[in-house]
Amino acid sequence: MNFKNSVQTRAPTRICDIGGWTDTWFYPKGAVFSFCVDLYSYVKLVENGSKTIKIFAENLKQSAEILNLKKIEYNGVLDLLKAAIKRMNIEHGLDIFVRADAPPGCGTGTSASVAVTLISALATYKRLNMDQSSIAALAHKLETEELGLESGVQDQYAAAFGGINFMEIDYPKVKLTKIEIDEDRILELENQFILVYFGSRSSSKMHKAVISNYKNRDEATINSFETMRQCAYEMKASINSDIDFIGEIINRNWDAQKSLHPLMINPIVSKAEKIAKSNGAIGFKCNGAGGGGSATILAECGYEYQIKKKLIKNGYTILPCKLSFTGVRSYD
Repeated sequence: MNFKNSVQTRAPTRICDIGGWTDTWFYPKGAVFSFCVDLYSYVKLVENGSKTIKIFAENLKQSAEILNLKKIEYNGVLDLLKAAIKRMNIEHGLDIFVRADAPPGCGTGTSASVAVTLISALATYKRLNMDQSSIAALAHKLETEELGLESGVQDQYAAAFGGINFMEIDYPKVKLTKIEIDEDRILELENQFILVYFGSRSSSKMHKAVISNYKNRDEATINSFETMRQCAYEMKASINSDIDFIGEIINRNWDAQKSLHPLMINPIVSKAEKIAKSNGAIGFKCNGAGGGGSATILAECGYEYQIKKKLIKNGYTILPCKLSFTGVRSYD
């Protein structure tokens, strides 16, 4: 087999995942609507002329070395990347450089984006013809099958396909519909979306509690899931209509999400929501599982600067981003 001696690949992340939480094994008939943004994950592969694979995660300031490609061990250091190398049957020495525009623990699906990026880079390196669905499905399997972790399916498909997507989920299968919006709405959303970063967060305790409540058929939890799922369908139907109604859908989804568990919110998140809505926000929602990380704010037209100014004054970080309509791809 002929190999490319170097490869560079990137994939987007997503924000404002309406219907998030319903893309999981314990809620198998879910639906998610999300927006990809240009906070990319990047992978660069370079042949190093040895039989050793070296991984450098620039953002995390971590590195790992695989000396025996037949015996890859997971020890909590860059395991997701090791899993991709194992599943892609890499047998040659490589230097792998990984970085991400989004900060760690942001809640924008960065881990899945990195996995998609690395799988695509390795497929390009081996000159394999893997389509976007195959890349996304394998990225999900790395977490669930290889590492035994809890993982929804929405983030991998968003990173692989890019753009604005509606996903109907029969876990782990995903039926993805690309959503077309006119240029005016693109400009409107890019101007009025604000991505605010709270800091890294861990959601494992919250995940376990929510899963337990759902499995025990807790009525409030079941109703929240159904509301979030319905919000995804409403967003699909309304994305080209009145933007105030889009804000209402975002708020309704967030209200249902907050009711899943007390850890869904904390004083940092609550304060940001209060600041945003008292200064002209028409929509607010934590990205991903919730509990921190980041939130997507939909500002009323003309109030974007005021909201950003107030948040920054109170110590919050704004992450500038635009919508991204390209999925995972390699480039020179």
